Amino acid sequence: MSNRDTQIHQTPDLHRLSGGRVAERVVQEIRLYIDSNNLEAGHKLPPERFFIEQLGVSRSSLREAMRVLSTLGLVEVRHGDGTYVTAPPETWNASSPAIFDATEENALRNLVETRMGIELAAATAATERATEEDFNQLEEFIDTQTRALAEDPAFRWQPLGFELIMVEVTGNTWLYEVELMLREAWQSLSGGLRASVGRNGEWLNEHRAILASMRTRNVLQVQRLVMAHLSLERFEEDLRSQRSGPTSTSRRGRSTKGRN
Repeated sequence: MSNRDTQIHQTPDLHRLSGGRVAERVVQEIRLYIDSNNLEAGHKLPPERFFIEQLGVSRSSLREAMRVLSTLGLVEVRHGDGTYVTAPPETWNASSPAIFDATEENALRNLVETRMGIELAAATAATERATEEDFNQLEEFIDTQTRALAEDPAFRWQPLGFELIMVEVTGNTWLYEVELMLREAWQSLSGGLRASVGRNGEWLNEHRAILASMRTRNVLQVQRLVMAHLSLERFEEDLRSQRSGPTSTSRRGRSTKGRN
């Protein structure tokens, strides 16, 4: 890998994404910066102060984002030297799922099992530690999705949004970084299962049930609900529906309508 510094062409204003948590937004902004400036493996990124000033974020948020990118194998932080790109942008979409088996069936199983471990730990910690303000934040997130779905039945959200907020509530940055990796990998599965194959109402109801049990500090009930929510059988059915095309998806949506 080359150690030379690349010539950085500063953009007047880095593209800002709406919504999302701070660290996640910073990760996306840095990825966009690398791509728009045609940086390749071995090229050096600008110093911390550049991104802090351009993105208007704290040093801690920037370093958390860099840890996520480093964990994904996309950059290398060399203490005392700087941060270097370690993989060309065109390979990034495949970087996250590389930690899983090559086939989608195995990847889905591994993802669900890993989510189970991370999200059970996060749900337990959040139930024990969350404040009323934290619970209200989760409820507002669900309400926002409910309103969006009511206005547009075809509305689709990015996966693991509720879970990322729940993990953030715990204050455990390691869990948060892993959950970000899981979302990246989840999005690689047949369009990321992002369409939810008509299950939007189910997800909303299950998230509300989890939150209601969290508010009562019922750890065991929260754990049971999280385990039911992360049903491998249900995700496998959705994966098959995604592959079989619009006809099956439409039929799948009609069959679940009564349960939403």
